[in-house]
Amino acid sequence: MKSKNDAFSVRWRYAAGRGAFIWQLMFTETGIIVGQKRFTHGRRALFFCIDIMTGKVLHDDYLLMDHVHPVPAGEGWFVGLETTLNNLVYCYSYQSGSPEHQGVWAVDFRADSVIWSRPDIFFAANLGHTLLVYQLSVFGGFPERHFLLIDPYTGNVVRSLGLDSSAVNALRQEIVQEEERQHVVLPWFVTQEMTEERLAMNRFGVAETIRCECILQWPLTVAALHEQGESTGTWQSSLKVWSKDLLVYTDCMEECVEKPSLNNFLIRKENLYYLKNKEELVCVALS
Repeated sequence: MKSKNDAFSVRWRYAAGRGAFIWQLMFTETGIIVGQKRFTHGRRALFFCIDIMTGKVLHDDYLLMDHVHPVPAGEGWFVGLETTLNNLVYCYSYQSGSPEHQGVWAVDFRADSVIWSRPDIFFAANLGHTLLVYQLSVFGGFPERHFLLIDPYTGNVVRSLGLDSSAVNALRQEIVQEEERQHVVLPWFVTQEMTEERLAMNRFGVAETIRCECILQWPLTVAALHEQGESTGTWQSSLKVWSKDLLVYTDCMEECVEKPSLNNFLIRKENLYYLKNKEELVCVALS
């Protein structure tokens, strides 16, 4: 049996529970991965927290609570992960009857503690040193957004920007995408224009690349191949990892399903993460 430190072996697995599907994943700078799992039966959205190095589950089935009242935030369903900074993970709920996010909770999942929360603000951007948020008001029957910069560790206002669109637009130029901030590499569907990826897939015997998601990170090629059965019409999604021209890891992510499992893997630093049957998170060492 391979050691957990061997390249291209499974480091750890996390089972979200029967009937769950893992919906969101985010990484902190302090070595944990936080995810959201959802149960459509019963409409429950819960969070989990895992130590990246060991796979130890630090917190599971975490229910985000309302800012004021002793009830689940967002009816226990309309909640999600917004961003991360150092040890904190920022969660949100939704406006009633709207898809727009509302409220911010700064949670230290490792410490099992809500550091601060504010129901009166709406998240706009993580600027690293501050969070750009806004508050809604109505003037002359029209909604207005009043922008603020707040301290990410206390929730206190650092600077009020008001309706100053030029200042807000200048700050938006500083925004670093979450994938880049969290050192995450996501797959792309291999299109005709993606010559390097298409040639790599052809070299590995994959001719129909339109049903293929791929990450090229030399010397590795990681791909999800989505194949539809001719007689059944159901889908199978297979994950494959090649090192140069050698197939070093493969697994079936899902089979006999009505829709293919899309966007269900990523690379972060020396690890590959993917979802198996929607309810299991698998971490594979790449070095």
